[in-house]
Amino acid sequence: MVKEVSFSIPKGEVLALIGESGSGKTTIALALMGYARSGCRIAAGSVHIGDTDVMSLDSRQLSDLRGCRVAYIAQSAAASFNPAKPLMDQVIEGALIHGLMTRAAAEEKAVDIFRSLALPDPEHIGRRYLHQVSGGQLQRLMAAMALITDPVLVILDEPTTALDVTTQIEVLRAFKKVVRKRGMTAVYVSHDLAVVAQMADRIVVLNRGEVREVGSTTQILTAPSDPYTKALMAAAKPVERLASDVNIESRAAAPPLLAIDGLLAGYGRRDEHGLPRSLVLNDIGLTIQRGATLGVIGESGSGKSTLARVIAGLLAPAGGTVLFDGAPLAPRLEQRTREQLRRIQIVFQNADTALNPAHTVVRILGRPLEFYHGLRGVARGKRIAQLLDRVRLPADIAERR
Repeated sequence: MVKEVSFSIPKGEVLALIGESGSGKTTIALALMGYARSGCRIAAGSVHIGDTDVMSLDSRQLSDLRGCRVAYIAQSAAASFNPAKPLMDQVIEGALIHGLMTRAAAEEKAVDIFRSLALPDPEHIGRRYLHQVSGGQLQRLMAAMALITDPVLVILDEPTTALDVTTQIEVLRAFKKVVRKRGMTAVYVSHDLAVVAQMADRIVVLNRGEVREVGSTTQILTAPSDPYTKALMAAAKPVERLASDVNIESRAAAPPLLAIDGLLAGYGRRDEHGLPRSLVLNDIGLTIQRGATLGVIGESGSGKSTLARVIAGLLAPAGGTVLFDGAPLAPRLEQRTREQLRRIQIVFQNADTALNPAHTVVRILGRPLEFYHGLRGVARGKRIAQLLDRVRLPADIAERR
């Protein structure tokens, strides 16, 4: 998966690892902590953090290293928190386990980090639980959990991928400020060149587990020398165009596929009027024509995902109407017809929490093909191969978990 990769990072520098999906970015990032995912092993080479030879450490020494000196900020914050415990308890847990400070000192430090990361209500947000904060807020809370022990090396594994653009800019600015202020060295894993341009001092370009080019951020982004890097930069340049206006008038004249009017939705116990304690969507109305694409944008916590959950049947609305193909759409998933379930699908923000890690790709893709389309055996396998090819995944990934 990764072959003959070598690089060094001076103290206080931010180094970015960039490349396509499957290029080895996360594998390398995890190896810096002496860790390899299930089914993978570190076969050769060395990793030194300061004077410490990571590959020579026993399990207890590795635990101390990961708990105190090296921090990892993952892509999926939701998978990093226990929904049954207050957020503050989890943010300060590492500092308490390793005896770095008292609980009072840890909580005071956590609030200071919350403030540095631009979290709302920093004095009280730690009392909340996982389901009571937005995705952007949760991502920053995970950063606080990583920074509480003042690590010398911070590994950021695409931590802003799932955030909206406005929040992403705020979080990146906060990350960079905290890293610089505390004199930390950082490795930033990303496929987003705009993010890398803001965060990194130098860049390592990876392709199929090999280093293709190493250079300063300015040199890599403006004057790459390797053919693969040049192709990567060219592919990242935006193509400025408007969506086609063909058939817009005819679409507008036809009945909408989805029509929402006066929608109310939120979370928490409902009052005597049927309204949830936390009302997220208030009097929302929209229509989507058949074959059209509607963009829903807004800051973290604005209700984008809540709207998607209502449409998908994962959250029952507190009021309003939702019509699909001219007919009322049942509020709950279990009340919908098989055809409605097939026609309304949702792609979740975080794939790692949406897919069962115990199942192979074949099993995950095969179940809906059999349930909705009756495909079995060779026909099902052929369709799975077509789907993998459509999203540019190798055929052998079908048997992986």
